Amino acid sequence: MVEHSLDVADDHQIPLLECRQWSQRSNRGQLPAHFRDIVPQPPPPLPSTQLEPIISPNPPSALIHVDQDQMDTSSSSSLAARIGSGLRRIFQTPRNVFGLSRRYEATELPSFDPEEQIALQDLSDIPNSEVKSFYPYPNRSAFELGNWHWNGGAQKLQASFRELIDIIGDPEFQSADVRSINWDKINEVLGTDEDTGEWLDEDAGWTQTPVTISIPYQSCRGIPSESGAGPRNYTVEDFRHRNLVSIIKEKVSGLSENHQFHFEPYELYWQRDSGIDPIRVQGEVYTSPAFIDAYRELQDSPGEPGCDLPRVVVALMFWSDATQLTAFGNAKLWPLYLFFGNDSKYCRCKPTCHLCEHVAYFQTVSRLYRR
Repeated sequence: MVEHSLDVADDHQIPLLECRQWSQRSNRGQLPAHFRDIVPQPPPPLPSTQLEPIISPNPPSALIHVDQDQMDTSSSSSLAARIGSGLRRIFQTPRNVFGLSRRYEATELPSFDPEEQIALQDLSDIPNSEVKSFYPYPNRSAFELGNWHWNGGAQKLQASFRELIDIIGDPEFQSADVRSINWDKINEVLGTDEDTGEWLDEDAGWTQTPVTISIPYQSCRGIPSESGAGPRNYTVEDFRHRNLVSIIKEKVSGLSENHQFHFEPYELYWQRDSGIDPIRVQGEVYTSPAFIDAYRELQDSPGEPGCDLPRVVVALMFWSDATQLTAFGNAKLWPLYLFFGNDSKYCRCKPTCHLCEHVAYFQTVSRLYRR
């Protein structure tokens, strides 16, 4: 067989079998390029100096209007400075190794970049530490036994016995970790109804409000109805919910100095080569056209008198699903969850980030039959 002098840049043209044979003969221990996996890299950080600004093609529609005849030279220069500072300009970062760049439309570059200090562990739940939380169990061995006891069924059958053998036979199981554990205290913590205290605590922000909704009603087939079909009012006496404004205030005021909450949106572009037009990339709420349009509309709208604070958009994302409350029976609730679209989707999907907010609990509406 003819020997090949393998060039990493051209190894995609070599058959897989020859790549494997070459890899076995090579002492470099380096995989061919098309077998390597590159860790994702965020777009380049914002430059320390401002880029050359470009006047936006859609400047604010409501600029200051002054009669030229009544304006002197000093007021004219002052007005020009104010108008110039209020015009949005386009700033674009260089491309990263994947060809991604960010494009901002603002009066000046953002003062804070949430993605500047981002690391791989911020986007992934890959275990990188031996410290894990098994609360209220003090260690993994105790947690495995407790999980087997409570979730292995009321009757311990042969399958449950084999599961127990697998637990205590695991090399990571340490019998010394379970010898002096107060199991009664752990079971007491597990059985504590913490939700009851949360409802009664005014500081938690939960309130109960009666809500009346109109639901459609139709007579059952074969069952006469005096009032006929039509909408009927249904009242929920104890609708539990939280105030959205207070949740937003709590979120914004609780941000740390190195937070990953995006206040200023940007457009994300991919460009393979300099001579090719860039392609718009969609992936986050704060890079979506809807978010950017809402941000642009907010900046163009008249501001609050006497207020020079930045005006930003907070994206609220709601989601709900049924939750079964008991192992036997039909008791269930419909929690309403809230996520902030200003957070990255990679952080929202990580339970360890604790970015989900409970904002309300719905009740199931039973079918109404007229007998």
